[in-house]
Parts: sequence; structure tokens; C-alpha cells
Amino acid sequence: MASICPSTAMSHILVSYLLLFFLCYYMSSCSKPVYGAEEAREGFHSTPVSALLPKNKCSVPAGERSRGLRITPKYGPCSGSRHTQPPSSHEILGRDEHRAGFINSRFNQYTPQNWMDHGRTQPKLFGEDGNFHVDVGFGTPPQQFKLILDTGSSTTWIQCKPCESCLKAARFDPSKSSTYSNGSCISTVGQNEYEIGYGDNSTSNGIYGCDVLSLEPSDVFEKFQFGCGIKNEGDFGSGVDGVMGLGRGELSTVSQTAPKFNKVFSYCLPKEDSIGSLLFGEKATSLSSSLKFAKLVSHPNSEFYFVNLLGISVGNRQLNIPSSVFVKSGTIIDSGTVITRLPQSVYSELKAAFKKAMNKYPRSNRIPEKDDILDTCYDLSRTKEVLLPEIVLHFGEGTDVRLTDKRIIWGNNTSHLCLAFARNSFGGDSNLNIIGNRQQVSMTVLYDIQGGRIGFGGDGCS
Repeated sequence: MASICPSTAMSHILVSYLLLFFLCYYMSSCSKPVYGAEEAREGFHSTPVSALLPKNKCSVPAGERSRGLRITPKYGPCSGSRHTQPPSSHEILGRDEHRAGFINSRFNQYTPQNWMDHGRTQPKLFGEDGNFHVDVGFGTPPQQFKLILDTGSSTTWIQCKPCESCLKAARFDPSKSSTYSNGSCISTVGQNEYEIGYGDNSTSNGIYGCDVLSLEPSDVFEKFQFGCGIKNEGDFGSGVDGVMGLGRGELSTVSQTAPKFNKVFSYCLPKEDSIGSLLFGEKATSLSSSLKFAKLVSHPNSEFYFVNLLGISVGNRQLNIPSSVFVKSGTIIDSGTVITRLPQSVYSELKAAFKKAMNKYPRSNRIPEKDDILDTCYDLSRTKEVLLPEIVLHFGEGTDVRLTDKRIIWGNNTSHLCLAFARNSFGGDSNLNIIGNRQQVSMTVLYDIQGGRIGFGGDGCS
């Protein structure tokens, strides 16, 4: 019977252990996740970092029709705008600060003049940046114009000929419309002249005119009253011809089309590489079964759309802030503000919770520019996927709106991606909560004014 040498047996055992060790080490190394690429857990969402960046190619085939009026982003590959050079991110957010400050000036002690004196030195830019546009027609035959979509104002206006002082944009020619008339055509509106001021002292002045408004071939409205601007000062940015007012006032497009549309409209604001849609009446109502609704709140200032924001959660944990803090300041939904603004105490809690949820990722080392409004930024240049905490807005009636991905992050460089929320810079906790369009992007938002409610849905134009 053959015998085995003890030293040989021991060598075999050592070799086997070494092979097993290296095999286990290799297997563990291969299965080790890329930094930041974790499985999503409750309250978190795993997202490719590349998905957080702006796209440079339009994902919508040329000529593809949208349901309702086509909404295009002002900047990006799908814009179709006539602008020459898009502004920097800092410039866009600077304009946004103007709008937020101007809105808040109407609800507290600050006026547009003295909030400019509180250390805020912004360039002379139009307070209405106009991030999203729709094309509509005025007159017979229709003359086409590209208008800013704005739920924060009610007067729809365009530039008109003859013009004393006009911006570089298209101008309506009343002499070429067979249905145009000067003055008001709404009996309760006595004046025939208008003047609109914005947050940076830019203005539009002119006369009221009445003519046919053509939204779509099947949606044509006679005797639509609009502002005919003959003296306009400021800077829209090129590619903009006027404003479509969708606020709650008597002159808004919503009010003037109420006999047909019953004061119901919806929109889906697109990402930069897509297009969205603006729907009125039954087309908008048909979406209601898939939405969650919150109550519209009455307010003496009737132009804005107020809702009850009662709380905010980050990563499935609700911030320890009494609902009375949110209710006291008031909350509006606004299509023209970019970044959501929160009172200082609320933003501080949100920022702390977000930083805790993102503590494994390195902070950006970029030196902040003067007057930067985004102060919670990360360097994700070495990360393929990031585990982002969901941010949930808790409205009344049990309506929760979950925000992820681009709805909570702002930036165009992986080394500097920021939390897309900011604190109100004026007046402490007395300021409004403003839900901006970054938080609404690709979401269906339905306004049912007569029903006293506003609905939120998932990806309506992703």
C-alpha cells in the first residue's frame, strides 16, 4: 500500500488554501460595487450621474406633434429659439433671484427698490427669464408669436407696430388683421392702457387691443383682450415675443377662455432634450384620473396659485418642522421661478438632512461665485451612479409629490452638482415657499380653478 509523505500532504493543503484565498479575494473584488452604485433602498433612488446632466441632442423626432400646444424649453437642443448665446447657469439663477425677490416683495415689507439695497447687486436682466415657450397666433389671418408661459401673471401681451421703443422680437401689425380693434373689450376693465413692471424695473407699456386668439385650429377665440406693447424696456433674452398670462386674474388666458375650457388647464414642462404640452379644458381633464390633487387656497392676491404645503421629507424621514411654519408663510406653484425657495429655517433643515443622506460623496471644491444661491454641491466626477435621497413634498389632503433625479439636482458638470433648492434671501421666515419649475420638470400639473384643486402626476413628457 502506497504511503503519502507528510510534507507533501501539507504542501497540497497550503496550495489549496492559497487557491481558495485568491479565488475568494477575486470574487469579492469583482462583486464590489462601483463607488456610489448601490441598490436603491426605501426613500432613495439610484441614478446614473450622466442622467443628471443637460443633453446636447433633442430626443424628439423633427416634426413630431404634441398633444395640445407644444411647450419648448428656452435653452437646449429642442428649444427652436432664436437666441444666439444661452446665458450661463449663474446668469439664469441671477435672473431667478430677481423673480423670487420681486414675488416676495409683494407679500412683506420689502419693495423692489429696497431689497436691491440689501446687498443684492444683480445685473439689469429681465425678471421674467421665460424658461418655457408656446407658439400662438393673433389676428386674422393669424400672426405667430413665441410667448413665455407664466402662471405668475395674468396679462397676455406682445409687441405691436408702430413701436416707440421695442425689444428685438417679432411685432404684431394691427393693420394686417381684419378683426383688430383698439381698447378694452371686457366690460369690467375700464382702462384702455396698461403698464406691467417686473423685478428688475423692466417694463412693458402700451394699449389694450382686442383680436382673435388662435391656440389650435379647433380653439379660436374672438375678442380676446391683450396688451399691445409700444414701449418696452429691459432684456427678455432673444427669441421671446411676449408673455402668455396664465394667472388667476380677470385678463388671463385662463379667464378669457373660461366659457369653453371652464378654467381648467395643465402643462408638462419638458427637460432640455424634449418637448412638453399645454392643454386646456377637456384635454386637460382627461388626465385627472392619474393625478393626486391638493386644494387650491384662496388668497387676497389672486394672481398666484396657493396650496397648503405641510411638510417635507428627505430620504423617507420627515423634517422636524411644524406644519404651521409652512402654512404661515404660504406656498405658491410658479412656472416662471426656476429653483424652489424656502424660508430660511426650513431650508436649513432640508440642507442638513440632504447632507446627511449624501455624506459618502465628496463636496465640490469649486469656489462659489458672488451671490450663488445654491450652496450644497457635490463632486460626482468619479461616481458612475449616485444614490440620491427622494425629497417628498407633503401637501394637504394626503397628497405627496416625490422628487428625484433632475427635480432635485442642478448643474452641468459632474464636478459641481447642487441641491436644486434655495433659501429665500429676504425677510427671514415671513417669505413665501415658491415651488419652482425645476421641481415640476417632466411632471403633469393640472390647474382646476373652478374645482379649487391642483393635481400632480408622474412623467408626462419625459
